[in-house]
Amino acid sequence: MRIKGNFLKDYVQTVNQTPELDWNKFLTESDWQIVRSIIIPSQWYPAELMGRIGRGLFVMRTKNNYSLVRLHGRSRLDTAFDEETKKFLTKADPVAAIQAYVMIARRYIDEVSIKLEKSGPGFAIVCWYPVDDTPSWDLFREIQAGTMEKLIELNGGKNPQTKFASEIRNGREAGIIHLTWQGHSP
Repeated sequence: MRIKGNFLKDYVQTVNQTPELDWNKFLTESDWQIVRSIIIPSQWYPAELMGRIGRGLFVMRTKNNYSLVRLHGRSRLDTAFDEETKKFLTKADPVAAIQAYVMIARRYIDEVSIKLEKSGPGFAIVCWYPVDDTPSWDLFREIQAGTMEKLIELNGGKNPQTKFASEIRNGREAGIIHLTWQGHSP
């Protein structure tokens, strides 16, 4: 699995800005080569690197607190996207914003199918397939949930809530993110 550099850059920056943390417990020699290089936003990088950095942050910084990971996902909406992309995600309609996010995520995450499977007034169901190859899937889904919850709020939905489920599709695990909110799409 690969991700674009614009999704990785703030993770690498965090590693470089926190030399007091024991990153060697989590990063490989090839990871260090990437971390010490210039991250190009449009270039593909191994998702495993982001997963290992994320796991390191989860253990060393958040002390295994998933709520903090979700808060990070909410803040990524501001840090991972440029202003034009943020405008594209502003729809005044939570479902349309989630659909736009899914389209964007497909461009930045390779080898995983991302789909808005079902939606309606006050709900959306997003599927990530397959997840068994997704590094640190537990952290990744919390980040995605936080980002989509923030999108819902920015587009008029109130009190977004997320539940996770998994299904087996074609012999592999699919991650299902159920989003609900108050208020409805225009």
